[in-house]
Amino acid sequence: MKSKILHIIFVGFIFSNETDIINSIDKLNSSAQYDKELYELEKAIKIYPSNIEYLWRLSRAHFEIADQSKSKKIHKKHFYPALNYAKAALDINSNSALANHWYAVLIGKIGLLEGTDQKIKNSYEVQKHALKAIELDPTNDGTYHVMGRWYYEVASLSWIERKMAEIIYTKPPTGTYDQAIYYFKKAIEIKNDEIRHYFWLAKTYIEMNQFDQAKKYLKQIKSLKAFDNSDHLMKLESIELLKDT
Repeated sequence: MKSKILHIIFVGFIFSNETDIINSIDKLNSSAQYDKELYELEKAIKIYPSNIEYLWRLSRAHFEIADQSKSKKIHKKHFYPALNYAKAALDINSNSALANHWYAVLIGKIGLLEGTDQKIKNSYEVQKHALKAIELDPTNDGTYHVMGRWYYEVASLSWIERKMAEIIYTKPPTGTYDQAIYYFKKAIEIKNDEIRHYFWLAKTYIEMNQFDQAKKYLKQIKSLKAFDNSDHLMKLESIELLKDT
C-alpha cells in the first residue's frame, strides 16, 4: 500500500515534506501572522485530520487570534474551536506536553467566558493538565504562566464564589497570590522578554497591596518590545496601572 504523500500549496509555494510545512507554519506564528497561520493549518488538517502536530497548532492559532482582541464575540468565535482541537490532540496522545498545555489554556478561557460556576468547574482541569504539561516539559514558560493565572484566579474568588464552590464541590480549589507569584517568576526565568509574565506578576502584587513591587515590574514592561497587539494592549494597560498605584 502506497503511503499518502502530503502535497500542500503553502503561501505560494508547494511543499511535499511535512517538516517544511510545520516550519513554515511556525514562522507565521513567530511573526504574529496568526490569520495566515490558521488558514494554512486548516488546509493541512483536511489532508491529515488526525495529525497531532497540526491539531495543537490549530488550537494555538485560534487562541492567538482571539487574544489580540478584548471582544467577547471574537473570544467565543475562536476559543471554542481551539478547545476542540486541543481535546482532539489529547485524545491522540495524552502524554503530549503541548496538547496538555493548550487544553489547560483553553478550558480555562472557556470557564472565564461562561461564568463563575463553569470557571470553578473547569479550574480542576486547568490545574490537572497544566501540571502534567510542566511534568512532561519543564522548559515551557507558557505553562508556568498558566499555573500563575490559575492561582491568581483562585486567590481572587470572592467570598460568595468560595461559598458557592463549597456547596457545589466537595473540595473547592484553593490557592494564594504567593503561589501565583512563584509561577510567574518561574515563567520569567525561562523567558525574560515576555510582557505577559511581567504584566500578570504586577497585577498579582497589586492584589496583595504590594505596590512598590508592582511598580517595579510595570516599569520593566516599558523596555520590553511588543510582539503583537495583545502585547500592545498590555503595555497600554500597564501605563494606566502605573498611574493608579
